[in-house]
Amino acid sequence: MTDRIRERLTNLRNDLDAQIARTEAAEAESKALKQTLLEKENEIKSLSHNLAIAEEKMEKMEGDLKEASEKVRHLDVQAEQAERAVQAAETKRDEWEAKYESSEEKHRKVKADLEELERTMEGL
Repeated sequence: MTDRIRERLTNLRNDLDAQIARTEAAEAESKALKQTLLEKENEIKSLSHNLAIAEEKMEKMEGDLKEASEKVRHLDVQAEQAERAVQAAETKRDEWEAKYESSEEKHRKVKADLEELERTMEGL
């Protein structure tokens, strides 16, 4: 009977050792998983922070883009107005040139008539 008890004790010790080994392995795995979880949580925090910074930059850039677009639109309007003013000035210039040429032609004609009249009067 003592052999049976010894055998039973040996089996219980072996079972206990196996249970301890499994417990230690499970604890080690749990510790590793907790460490991995902590690392992933820290990574998520870091990525969330980076995302927030990127979103702020994007909002600022969108504001800058809107402002730049508004300036471009304003400059386009000014350019169109300036172009119209240039066209109007060119039209006025063309009108004045035509008037000048007409006056110049009339002046030459009057001058020629005057010279003709002077020659005629000298001959009298």
